[in-house]
Amino acid sequence: MGPTFFGLTSEHKVLIHKVLFSMAYNSNGAFNYEQLYHMPVYLRNFNMKQLEEVKKKEAEMLKSAQKGSRTSKR
Repeated sequence: MGPTFFGLTSEHKVLIHKVLFSMAYNSNGAFNYEQLYHMPVYLRNFNMKQLEEVKKKEAEMLKSAQKGSRTSKR
């Protein structure tokens, strides 16, 4: 591990880039990597939470739709 004074460790850099990739990939084009990289941290965190909520709702809706289609086929 290199120097960490006034900087991020290599582990933190990897984590940040994983978050940026995940947000860019899962936002379906709403954000690109460069926008997220230059976005203020507080705003990136806000958007990440909003994206998580939207994806959870989508998953719930898909699950209930699949449940409904299974019961209507019987």
